Amino acid sequence: MKKERKPRISLCMIVKNEEAKLERALSWGQGILWEKVVVDTGSTDGTVELAKRFGATVYHFDWIDDFAAARNFAQKQAKGDWILTLDADEYPAPGTPEKLFDVVSRAEERGADGVFGEILELNSAGNVMACSFRIRLFRNCPEIRYRRRIHEQLEFTDGSKLTALDGKEDVSFFHDGYAEQGLAEEQRTNRNLCLLEQELSEHPDDYEIMGYLGDEYRSFGETEKAADWYRKSLEHLPKILPASDPRTAWTCSSLISIYTSKKEYEEAEKVYQRAVRLQPKEADYDYEMGRLAVAMERWEEGLCYLGNGLSKLEKGPANSCVRIRGALEEVYGNLALCFLRLGRRKEAVETAVALLKVKPYEMKALYILLSAFQEDGGERAEEAAYVENVAAFLGNLYSFSELKDRLFIARAAKEAGWEAMRSKVEVER
Repeated sequence: MKKERKPRISLCMIVKNEEAKLERALSWGQGILWEKVVVDTGSTDGTVELAKRFGATVYHFDWIDDFAAARNFAQKQAKGDWILTLDADEYPAPGTPEKLFDVVSRAEERGADGVFGEILELNSAGNVMACSFRIRLFRNCPEIRYRRRIHEQLEFTDGSKLTALDGKEDVSFFHDGYAEQGLAEEQRTNRNLCLLEQELSEHPDDYEIMGYLGDEYRSFGETEKAADWYRKSLEHLPKILPASDPRTAWTCSSLISIYTSKKEYEEAEKVYQRAVRLQPKEADYDYEMGRLAVAMERWEEGLCYLGNGLSKLEKGPANSCVRIRGALEEVYGNLALCFLRLGRRKEAVETAVALLKVKPYEMKALYILLSAFQEDGGERAEEAAYVENVAAFLGNLYSFSELKDRLFIARAAKEAGWEAMRSKVEVER
């Protein structure tokens, strides 16, 4: 019986002065990656030598202020059946390498051109602060190429879009480049603005580039300029949008978020109404409006928006709903708060407990839980028997023999103004 050949996967990477991170980026994939293609754009450190030491074939490319050109050059050097594009500050999440063959096989069976994977953005503490979904794994085909100098995108040379398999449950990569601060961040911002402006000068109606300009200005605190670019982006939208357009979703959500920071409810609602007409399945619009409603203590509206967002999240396209996916703890915390403020204490308790089971040291959730119990107890809340019953319930979530847990509960009780509970926890041994 003839043994079925595994798909050959080529890792393609463009680099410059990445000596500090390259070992991590290239030290995985034994028996999985068929080849490693590294394109150097002018390193002056030990990047090239390190790449070769980890089995990569290194090519040189003169930098011409065009990421797409460099990526396309790398792709031309690849000999595999499929290409995996990563940067030096990206690396696979545990379990991803072992699933690549299966994911590629499924994509081939379904005639897909690429695979949507999850990109998890890490902060300086190494915690996930956001996620997005992108095609990083795709067929090695001459007709598939990147376009744009920056924020490059894959498409066919005739301008048509790739069909992609939803692989986000199996394919995830960490990215810690945004954790960098200081001069490097300033240099990157200036470079990005320059490339975006060049791109817009050649394509003055490109609404996506306008949205990216908004992102850049917002990243260094110029929110008014950011809002202007987001509004310009919306003015240049095509008459027909795809069911899932991550760039438009991010632009609209970002503009709503700016209005949230200024508590301009009516302006935010105008953007929301237009956005849901364009993309009714996008949950991020409801997430941002829910945040605004809670900030302005509009509890009924907050409950409605957040509930809608969670409902849409279950059915959203593979590359959609990126904000709400990365903020589920905040969403459930705000839902619990809405329930509490509306007097729906049973639902507040259930929601807070569900969150605490996942994240036990979430102060907001424990504050809501204790507040709900305190309000439910009424005058009995200061009686020893009632406090004892609630403490027994908390024993399902915390250990009263642990000082850390007692101090956490005591702090939450103080925030809630529940003196009897605070006193009990502080004297507990």
